[in-house]
Amino acid sequence: MPLPSMRLHGAKSCTAKSKRTGLPCNNPAAYGSRSCKVHGARKAKSIKRGEQHPNFVHGGRTLQAQAEQSAVSRRLQQIEDAMHLLGMTTAKRSRGRKASGYYKITSMDEIKRMLDGM
Repeated sequence: MPLPSMRLHGAKSCTAKSKRTGLPCNNPAAYGSRSCKVHGARKAKSIKRGEQHPNFVHGGRTLQAQAEQSAVSRRLQQIEDAMHLLGMTTAKRSRGRKASGYYKITSMDEIKRMLDGM
C-alpha cells in the first residue's frame, strides 16, 4: 500500500540528501522531526546527554569543558601578545591554531581593556 500523497496531507519532506546523487530524500519526515526514519529521525528531548548517555566515561570532553578550555587558551594567548608588546619577553610566539574568539592585542588600550575584564 503506497504512502498517502505528501502534498495532499501536508506532510513535511525529509531534509537529508544523498551523498552519491545529491538529490533530496523523497520520504516524508517523521512526526516532530526533520528527517525520515531511514535518516535517523528522533526528537531532541529523547537524546540522552551528559552522564545519562550510555557512552559517558569521564566528562572531560563535554561542550562545557571545551568552552572553558577555549576561554583559558584565548586568555593565555592574549597575555602572550601583551608580554611581547610590553617587551617582557623575547621568546618565540606559540605555534598552532588560536582559540575561538581570539583577537591579537596590538595596542596599550587593548591591554588595559583585557586587564579590566579579568
